[in-house]
Amino acid sequence: MNDVMGYVLLSLGTGALYALVATGVVVVQRGAGVLNMAQGALLAWSAYAFHGASSVWGLPRALAALLAVGSTMAIGVAFQQLVLRPMRQATAVLRLMATLGLLIVIQSSLTLMYGSDVRNSPTVLPTSKVTLFDTAVGVDVFTRLAVVVVVVAGLWAVFRFTTLGLAATAVTENARAAATLGWSPDAVASWAWLAGSALAGLGGVLLAPLQNPLSAGGLMLLIVPGLAVALVARFRSLPAVLVGAVALAAVELELQVHLVADHPVWRGVDRAVPLAVIVFYLAVRGRGIPDRGHVAERHPSLGSGRVYWRALGVAVAGALGCIWWLLPVPWVNALNANAIWAMIILSVVVLVGFTGQLSLAQLAFSGTAALIAGRLVAVQGWPLEAALVVGVAGTALVGVLFALPALRTRGLQLAVVTLGLGAAVDALLFQRGYHSPAPPSPLGDLFGDLSRLEGTEVGDVTLLGVHLDKVTDPRGFATLSLLAFTVLALLVANLRRGRAGRRLIAVRTNERAAAALGISVVGAKIYAFALSAAIAGFGGVLYAFYAYGERGNIDYGGGLFSPFASILLIAYAVVGGVGWTSGAFAGATMAADALATRIGAWVGSLLAQLGAVLRLLLAALAAIVGLAVGRAVAPRRPARVGGPAGGSAGGPENR
Repeated sequence: MNDVMGYVLLSLGTGALYALVATGVVVVQRGAGVLNMAQGALLAWSAYAFHGASSVWGLPRALAALLAVGSTMAIGVAFQQLVLRPMRQATAVLRLMATLGLLIVIQSSLTLMYGSDVRNSPTVLPTSKVTLFDTAVGVDVFTRLAVVVVVVAGLWAVFRFTTLGLAATAVTENARAAATLGWSPDAVASWAWLAGSALAGLGGVLLAPLQNPLSAGGLMLLIVPGLAVALVARFRSLPAVLVGAVALAAVELELQVHLVADHPVWRGVDRAVPLAVIVFYLAVRGRGIPDRGHVAERHPSLGSGRVYWRALGVAVAGALGCIWWLLPVPWVNALNANAIWAMIILSVVVLVGFTGQLSLAQLAFSGTAALIAGRLVAVQGWPLEAALVVGVAGTALVGVLFALPALRTRGLQLAVVTLGLGAAVDALLFQRGYHSPAPPSPLGDLFGDLSRLEGTEVGDVTLLGVHLDKVTDPRGFATLSLLAFTVLALLVANLRRGRAGRRLIAVRTNERAAAALGISVVGAKIYAFALSAAIAGFGGVLYAFYAYGERGNIDYGGGLFSPFASILLIAYAVVGGVGWTSGAFAGATMAADALATRIGAWVGSLLAQLGAVLRLLLAALAAIVGLAVGRAVAPRRPARVGGPAGGSAGGPENR
């Protein structure tokens, strides 16, 4: 009993962190009607800003804390005013996508500002310890929990007893009706974002040290347990948020200590607990996320699926000519990466564009196929062709499993479920110590005991006679990727024009009307998820070998298939045109190592060279001007009056 209570006490700090994140999500949802997926990103910004102001700039910690919280609040309010306010009539899914855009901007900013160096957030709380239930617990844990309890109690009182709280509830229920009563939905939303951002800022200062060393990705993924807790509280009850957060943290720690520590095969199961909560409340119980019901749902435009064969032939022939005769190797590799990312984005076109099912776990499909294929090659010695087929088929089955929650959820609910599924797959499958050869384990020789971080040694692998190595055979690899994308794009375009595509589009437009026409909505969704997973899996295998092929050793836990990468993938697809097959290649240009990256590097080097030339020209011009000015202001030597020693003709001597 003492052990259990001791672990519960140790989990109070993490519970307070979950509670603060969930409270911020609930406040923004109740006041602005927006599911803020960037709450963890705002907390990460505050944590890094506090570290930078205190440790890098050397400011006093109190001033650094105020700067961190204030900057976080400014970001939240600016986002509401500049982005969400013009989107007031947009659907809930589009507003959710906007918050994902904010998440991407914050993550990119933190990467540019702080790089990948290990950083720790300083603490402003006492570090002494007390012993309770035979467990030494830091005083800072109780201090953090007390602060969170006071904040949650204050916000509960605001929503329960003040006019502002009642106005926030009214605006969330029906913004137009509240506006007729004199309440400005924009003003209430601004106050909600101000409060939610302040909570994120407070969490970054007080609670981020619990996550040291700081990881932007880890802090951003706090949104998953935050959403699980918010669902338990029905996005309404703040006391339930506090109780649910503490309970979730306690369950996770108990699983870490009593299950994961003794049985490494269960590694990651503790991080899957929020997923279980999300699936239970959204898919099993059918509980929805509150939304403003007066906004009509709108879908992205769709391409016709028509193939212009002459233009396609010219484009493919031109690209192949550039690969083999014109482009240098770095540009060939960029085109290779572009084609691989475009293949994965085609899976988004099928699922999101054609079927209207928003999935934030596409790279989980890619990683699953890469994991199966890589382990079969490394451990069983299979040829990659056979391993690729098995990996794609297995990933299609995983897609069917992912489709089950989609049978009872859609829109916001499906996005939250798939985000949780992606995080769970990352924790359970990718963040493990795969190594080759694999020793015996309860799961068999394919996966090993998962105890050493050695990767998956695949060696020099070929696919259809082409070496999947961008160092030794970059042009052959790029040719294979480009042709594979072309074939997949033609298949997706044919799907758009065919009977199956029309059924998917009918389900996207109106599920009840589609069912009335005799279309199986269940079958359409399962088909879309399975096909999307298979396409993403095929691209994921090539992507894994593109990233690690020259090493002959694949690392699945290096962030290659992380949930954040899946969010970026959706952004690429939306920018390129999520309803268009050709948009897949256009959107993929913004991916890592793709054409936009290479073009940016080329433009940067060109500007650097131009800058050097300009500096030389300015230096030369400055030298010329300086010489001219010097000659102008220099004192002139007086003219001689007399001649040489003999005197001039007009001198006195000649008189």
